Amino acid sequence: MQIASITPARHAEFLALVDAEIRPDRAKTHAWDDFPLILSPENADWTLVATAPNGQIVAGLACLIREFTSSCGKIPVAGIGSVVTRPEFRGQGLSSALQDALLKRLRRKNIPLAVLWTDKPEIYAGRGFTAAGWEMHVDLDGADLPPGVPPGFVVREFATPDADSVQSLYERHQLRTLRQPGDAAKLYNMPGTRGLVVTGDGNEIVAAIFCGKGADFPAYVAEWSGPLALVTVLLAEAVRRAWARYVLCPPGGQQLVTRLIEAGASAFANPGGLWSVLQPDGLSRYLQASGAGAPARVADAAAVLGGVSTAGEPILGPLTIGIWGLDSV
Repeated sequence: MQIASITPARHAEFLALVDAEIRPDRAKTHAWDDFPLILSPENADWTLVATAPNGQIVAGLACLIREFTSSCGKIPVAGIGSVVTRPEFRGQGLSSALQDALLKRLRRKNIPLAVLWTDKPEIYAGRGFTAAGWEMHVDLDGADLPPGVPPGFVVREFATPDADSVQSLYERHQLRTLRQPGDAAKLYNMPGTRGLVVTGDGNEIVAAIFCGKGADFPAYVAEWSGPLALVTVLLAEAVRRAWARYVLCPPGGQQLVTRLIEAGASAFANPGGLWSVLQPDGLSRYLQASGAGAPARVADAAAVLGGVSTAGEPILGPLTIGIWGLDSV
C-alpha cells in the first residue's frame, strides 16, 4: 500500500469513502456538510490516503491545523478526523500506518498537540491519545429561561450575510480557535445547523447561538456569543422551537454555566477530547514562556490540560484550551 496526500483530482473519491463510512443511515447531511473545513479541497495537503496496487483508495484520514488562543498564548493544534477504511481492507493495519505517517509529519512541522474525538478510544491509546481537558454540558430541561425579548431587541434566524457580524462576536471569547478567513461563513452555513441572532439598534447583531452541526450535536447549542442575558433569551427561543435542549460550554464559558444552573438547569463535565502531546519540549517552551510552568509529566496530555474528576468536576491543568462544537473535526 502507498500512503500519500490526496491529489485534487481524487479528492471527491476520498469524500465518497468518508461519506459511506461515517454518515448514519438516512442522514440528511453529507460528511463534508458537517466537517467543511477539514474535508475541504483546500485542506488536501493534510489529507492522507492509502492506495492499493490497483490505485483504489482503500483508507484515509484528514487533519486540520489551526492556532488556538489559550491560557498560555497562541498554540497550534492539529485536529484529526475522518479516519476511514473500506470494510474489506480492515484488519491490515492501514489505519495505524496512516496515523503514524500523519503524526510524523505533524512532529516535523513542530505541532505540539493533537486532538480527536471517537467512540473507540482504545484504537488511539497506543499513540498517546488520552482523555484530557474538559467541557461543560448543560441540560436546559427544567430551566426557567427568559419568557421574552427585552424591549428594543429583536430575535430572528441567522442569515448568510450575518456571518461577519457573528464572527466578530465570537472573537470576543478569550479561549477560541483562531479561524482563518472564510472559516466562519462555512461553519455558520453548514446544512443542518440553525442559528438565531438578537439585533438591537440599527439592526446590529449583539448575540447569536447555533444549534447542531449537521448530523452531529443533535439538540445541542454548539456555539454562542454575546451578553449572557441575551444569550439566555436565544436559548429560551431554541427550546421553544425544539431546536435544542443542551448547551456546550467549553473552558471560558463558565459564567453561562453558572447563570443557567441558577435558573434550574443541570450540568456535567466531559473530557474535551482525546489529546496527544506530540512535541513535549516544544509544549514546555509555550508553558514556560507564559509563566505557567511545565508539569513533570509534560508528555501526559491530562497532566497538561487537566481533565474531569470522578465526581464529574473539571480539573484544571497549567494549559487551558477551549474548542467550540462547530470547530470539532
